[in-house]
Amino acid sequence: MILKHLKKARCMFLVFNIHQLLLPVIRKVLQLSPADFTENDLGKMPNNSLGAGVFNFLRSNNLHLLPCYEAHDIKHVLLGYGATEEGEACLQYFFLGNGLRSAPVYLTVLVTWLIMPESWPAFIKAYKRGKQTPNLGNVNWFSLLPQTIESIHQNLKIATS
Repeated sequence: MILKHLKKARCMFLVFNIHQLLLPVIRKVLQLSPADFTENDLGKMPNNSLGAGVFNFLRSNNLHLLPCYEAHDIKHVLLGYGATEEGEACLQYFFLGNGLRSAPVYLTVLVTWLIMPESWPAFIKAYKRGKQTPNLGNVNWFSLLPQTIESIHQNLKIATS
């Protein structure tokens, strides 16, 4: 029972710090602009496309596109990491392994390593997967939306989990 309450408090802590503190700072510092597509645009894409996958991901998790962070949801779907605490962290571990060096990645990796020891095996697996995948630093994520996830995995040589 106590563990359940601790996990809920941890989740609330992470969500608050990411959405209320970290994301607004990143948006200002990087001067991000929203993408030129909407959730409705994604919903109109072919069923087997990455765009439709993002639309379904948002719907099934009761989420909406966050302006300026649309690529984040694309990465979740393309890499297969869920919209959970562990999935969010694994996404950052993947990109750390893939060579992305940024304050948000380092901060997420550090904090989640400290407060989520039960997820260490998943974090290590995601990091190794990122190391095995050619660098994705120059990918135009939005251009991938009409393509199938399978073809993107093949073209970008994304390591399977």
